[in-house]
Formats: sequence, structure tokens, C-alpha cells
Amino acid sequence: MAGDLVPRRRYTPVQRAAEAAITEAVARTQIEQARMRAVSATAEFGMSEVAYLKRQQAELEQMCPDASEALALIANTASMAIARQVHRFGSEMG
Repeated sequence: MAGDLVPRRRYTPVQRAAEAAITEAVARTQIEQARMRAVSATAEFGMSEVAYLKRQQAELEQMCPDASEALALIANTASMAIARQVHRFGSEMG
């Protein structure tokens, strides 16, 4: 019945509607936290991959200085592609 009180352990009784609103708020909060964590993990992975590419670029440039421009172009292109993927994922999760 509307307005019925629901007993809660060690708490004061609350109306059913309030209990339902609290439960919904908790569920929505957990969903948002999961989305934030997914975006954060994706960004962290993307940054790690870019750092790896840059380390590889530096090593290869030492071995073959004549290829510096080409290596920079490849590493930067791949880095931008990773950044776009992270941005797209973040936009889809938001």
C-alpha cells in the first residue's frame, strides 16, 4: 500500500518509495562507477601503448638515424589513432 513503512535493520523505518529511490540511486551510482573505471582503464592502456611506441621509436632512431622522419611519422600516426580510439570509447560510455 502507498506510504507503507518498511522496517530496516538498525535504522528508522522509511517509506517504500524512499527505499526504492535509494536502491535505484545506489544501482545508478554503481553503473556510473563502472563506466568511469572502464574509461580510466582504456585511457591507461592507451597511454602505455603510446609510451611503448615512443620508446621503440627512440631505439630504432638510434639504430638507423636516416629513418628518423619515417619512424616519427609512423609513431605519431599510431599514437593519434590510439588517442582517437580512447576518445571514441569515452564518448560512447558517456
